[in-house]
Amino acid sequence: MDSIEKYDLVIVGLGPAGATLSYFLRKSGLKVLGIDMVSWDQIWGKPCGDAIGAHHFDETGLPEPRGKELKERVDGILIYSPSEEHVVKVEGKGYMIDRRELGRRIISDAEKGDIEVRLRTQALKPYFEGDLLKGVIVKDLDKNRTYVVKADIVVDATGNSGVIRRRLPEDWPVNEKLKPTDSNIAYREIVELENDIDMPNYIRIYINKEVAPGGYWWFFPEGKNVVNVGLGVQGGRGYPLPTKLFKEKLLRRPELLKRVKVLKAGGSTVPTRRPANTLVWHNFIGIGDNAFTVNPVHGGGMGYAFYAAFLASKTILKAFEMGDFSAKGLWELNISYMRTLGAKQASLDIFRMFLQELSNDEIEFGIRNKIMDAEGAYETSTTGDLKANLSLLDKLAVILKGIKRPLLLLKLAKVAEYMKKAKEHYLKYPEDPVALGKWISELNKIYADFKKDVGISF
Repeated sequence: MDSIEKYDLVIVGLGPAGATLSYFLRKSGLKVLGIDMVSWDQIWGKPCGDAIGAHHFDETGLPEPRGKELKERVDGILIYSPSEEHVVKVEGKGYMIDRRELGRRIISDAEKGDIEVRLRTQALKPYFEGDLLKGVIVKDLDKNRTYVVKADIVVDATGNSGVIRRRLPEDWPVNEKLKPTDSNIAYREIVELENDIDMPNYIRIYINKEVAPGGYWWFFPEGKNVVNVGLGVQGGRGYPLPTKLFKEKLLRRPELLKRVKVLKAGGSTVPTRRPANTLVWHNFIGIGDNAFTVNPVHGGGMGYAFYAAFLASKTILKAFEMGDFSAKGLWELNISYMRTLGAKQASLDIFRMFLQELSNDEIEFGIRNKIMDAEGAYETSTTGDLKANLSLLDKLAVILKGIKRPLLLLKLAKVAEYMKKAKEHYLKYPEDPVALGKWISELNKIYADFKKDVGISF
């Protein structure tokens, strides 16, 4: 190795989590280095749906997308049943963005503050002095130079790759593995169409297990005749690859038959689960997809990454004020995240597993009979509390008059019970790292009991 450089903090990965953390720390006075292995034109290049709710910007104070960053304003979501005969319309403001333009602007704003940014710089592995994490070993890809960046805190924001986290000691609780069934494999294309899109301010989600088993497919307008269209498939269950399903199922649809050209195409794997059991350990913080800070139901991660980065910035400032970079010194991030957005994630994770086990007929039944209406869908997604019409369970007359799936309703009531249990458990997240093991054991029992009682097979 050529040399050793010293910083207060090193942020590995400048995607939505790492870039926004650097933005929030830009006036901190700390000596911060942010690195990413991609070049400037590849910033935030991960393929995704590119939709994000407006509330994520309001909650963190991050400036809203503007100019070239904003492709289309979103007024709501249309959720289609498998037959597409029934639709749930959920109102809510959001944006279709150009990820790369937004990412470049956030990083540029960070650089105007106290943040040093190095692109084409690859993190190879964590750097230890004895048993203590003291930085990262990196490589300048242009100069083929390897060197050490020492730092009091290392932030892993490298997404699914987990470049730093997965190379930490196995007995560190932050080194948590992602089960394949807790992920979705996605593929999407951005397509220019011959015809204008009807209702371009509404993004559309289609739930159909024949098209997207364990996930959904989407049609997100980016303008009057450009659409982001793709699908996600649950991992680990032997389902066909999303590229195969995209070609066989989506390209034959009438709205995509008259394609002028494909502007972009690509795929990625996204976590779809509750957050990692801990986001921090000694001298270490993990945020974004790396720490599973995502919405388990739809896999959206940008807004959750913003929020985790926002809370992490506050924890980092406090740690430097106290001079404590141990797990205990960084524990405030866990408490602030787990007792808010983490609790919602855990609840939605229960709901996600239930949805993934339903058949098309059961999903059709639920949407057709308005077991969950637009208001209920919105409240469930924003609070993590199941807002379904569970009063149907108490209406024996209704069941006798033709509802052919009383077992489904009973199972839904059980799901609501476990969603509440999971959320309440996260609201009691431990105050100290010493109690983490006991809390994890209790959490694992909640999930084991849920899978047994509801009949989850994965």
